[in-house]
Amino acid sequence: MKRVACTISQALVLVLIATGLGLATNAVRGKDRIDLRRDYFRRPDPVRLTTGAPAATTSSADGAIQPGPDPNAALPFQVLELAEVKQLFDDPKTGTGQYVFVDARADEPFQRGHIPGAVQCDYYRIDFYIESVLNRVLGAEKVVVYCNGGDCEDSLHVCGELLNSQIPWGSIFLFKGGWQEWQQAGYPVETGPARE
Repeated sequence: MKRVACTISQALVLVLIATGLGLATNAVRGKDRIDLRRDYFRRPDPVRLTTGAPAATTSSADGAIQPGPDPNAALPFQVLELAEVKQLFDDPKTGTGQYVFVDARADEPFQRGHIPGAVQCDYYRIDFYIESVLNRVLGAEKVVVYCNGGDCEDSLHVCGELLNSQIPWGSIFLFKGGWQEWQQAGYPVETGPARE
């Protein structure tokens, strides 16, 4: 019995040491570290994000018919190209809050640089961000959501969350080229946390 208890206690000590070393190593890894606050296993609502799953038209609470996703489209949201995004950014409606930019990236990349005036909404910490994001986008004519670009799908998932939060499909736009394309074009950049 003593031998089993000794083995168990040794195993627990090894687990504690390994956990401590793992956490210490993670803390010094820099940008590639694992963020323990992030929900890496969060999955989008498959019904909302499946191409063509929502009806081609939807009715809003006031009875108005709104356009819905094109069932033949490659993505279930309206996609904007860089030139269109820049045009919206330069429009006076952006300054009045009618056009809102939503950055779907985590804290560190967002603070290193984002589209000026963008509100942050890290998809993997959606519960932390969604209330403040909804306060900014409710009533906006256009909501442009972006992430890193390329193979990054976080912006697509944030679009789904906005749709699930009753933001009309016709107001949600996906900037597929994302931050990489914006930055490479030499367009304005803002650093630090989001402005209120």
